[in-house]
Parts: sequence; structure tokens; C-alpha cells
Amino acid sequence: FFSSNPGRGGREPPAVEWVSRVMSDREALQRLSGGENCLLGMVTGVMAKSCNYPFLVWKNTQQQGLPISTTWTTAKGSFSPLQVYRGLPMACMNLGGTNAVQFGATGFFQKLLAGSGMGQDGVQVGGAFLGGLASGIPCSIWELCMIQQQRFGGSTLGTPARIVQEYGASSLSRGATMTMGREAMFTMSMLGVTPLIQQKLVDSSGWERNTALAAGSLSGALLAGVITHPMDTIKSCMQGDLGRAKYDGIVQTGKAIAAEHGVVQGLFKGLFYRIALISTTFFLVNTFKQRTVPLLFPHALKEADKAR
Repeated sequence: FFSSNPGRGGREPPAVEWVSRVMSDREALQRLSGGENCLLGMVTGVMAKSCNYPFLVWKNTQQQGLPISTTWTTAKGSFSPLQVYRGLPMACMNLGGTNAVQFGATGFFQKLLAGSGMGQDGVQVGGAFLGGLASGIPCSIWELCMIQQQRFGGSTLGTPARIVQEYGASSLSRGATMTMGREAMFTMSMLGVTPLIQQKLVDSSGWERNTALAAGSLSGALLAGVITHPMDTIKSCMQGDLGRAKYDGIVQTGKAIAAEHGVVQGLFKGLFYRIALISTTFFLVNTFKQRTVPLLFPHALKEADKAR
């Protein structure tokens, strides 16, 4: 929407430069209402997931010990690149819905913490952590359906119906604890650490905003990816095995993975694809957030201008 390249030897037009500065400000989510934050999170989530979905499929496939080649071959063994996009509608619903909860809850908790007198850095990171924790509940159900679709096919509405029919309604909560812990760290890194690093690099080192965002995205992805990957691996294995043929509870699943593949090779399977997924998600979500707010909520610009 707004070009980040000011041209050889020039600078961005004043209006574009002003919008870029305001919308990358770390108080952006605090300027919007709860409903506006939810809508912003949904839009940016769907846009990001449509771009990097194959990384998610390959990560889930590798974590479950399945050949990567199964993601682009049909049941009959024929080559089909579109296979890797199987489950994309559910994934968009998952990330769009999860982002909506994350943005909404993060904005709520940031306002709450700001009112308590906490410093801005603490408000940004702490609010994002709590927002992510809350988002883990619906995210777990959506990811369960997505993983089941990736493994066994089925429609967006038919998959959850099949799960309840075969395993009972309680099976929809399988992996929820691991998902909540993972999303808390994930959101803290995406909406807290990443924009914080970007702002620090711009203010103190004079980095260009997109370069600083890329550095912040990679740093946040490494932090969130490495710390939470064992939780994500255990969750994926549990949700891929609803019949509990191989994986039962959290502790048993972790022990089974470690015994079969080793602690590092087992619990950190698919880490490369997850780092690629998270870093691109952080970059895309924060980029889309900065570019989308002026389109969807122009009143935020006026409020920001008055505040300055």
C-alpha cells in the first residue's frame, strides 16, 4: 500500500512518513477498541497464513514422523502440489480467529496494565503474554481440526463433527494446555518483543523501519520458536493421535518422543520449518498491521496526531 522505498537520494512523502511512524508505534493496539483490535487481528492473520501455509504443513508432518513427500502426493501416489494447501481454510480460520483473540485480549490487557502505572515496555510485553494465553483456548480446537484434516482429509465442517462422533466432545480439548503455553510465548514475541526490538533499533541505531522489523521478527521468532518448540511438538503428536494408540498424556507423549528419537532430535523435530513459519508470520503480521490500520481505522491517525 505505502511504498517503503523513498527512491534514490530522496525521502518518503511527509504523509507516508507520518503514517509509517504512527502505525509502527508500540501503543497502536491501545488506540483501538476491542472490536477493532479483533478485526485487525483477523484480517492480518488470514493474510499472513495465506502466504506461508506450506511451512506449517511441513512442520506438522515432520513432527509426527511422516515423510514430507506425503504433503504433495495424493493417496494414490500421484504428484499434486495443491495437496500442501489441504486444510488452508481451517488454518486461516485458526490464525485469523486466534489473531483476533490475541489482538483483542492484548489490547485489553495492555490498557489494564497501563492503568496500573507499569512502564511502557512492561505493558507491551506483559499484555501480549496474557493476550496469547487467552488465545490458546480457541486456537487449540482449530489446530486440532486442521491437523486432523492434514492427516486424514475431510471438510472444514465435517472434520470436527467426525472428531466428536468418534472420540467424544472432550477430545476437542486435547493439547489445550500445551497450546496455551505456546501461544503466550508466541504472542509475547510477536506483539511485544518484535515491535519493541524494531522501535529500539530505529530510535537508537537509526535503522530503516522495514530492516528493523525484519531483525525484530527473526529475533522474536528464535526466542519463541526454540523455547516453545517442545510444547508444540507434544501438542502436534497428541492432536494427530486422537485414538491414543501411541501418544496419551503430556508427560507420556514427551517421554515416548524422547525415547524413540532422543530429546533433541525428538522434541525439536520440525524446528527449521517452525522458525521459518514464525519469522515470516511475525514480519507479515506486523507489516500488515502497520499498513492496514490507516485503511480500516483512519480515526486512529487523528487520535495519534492529537496525542503527539
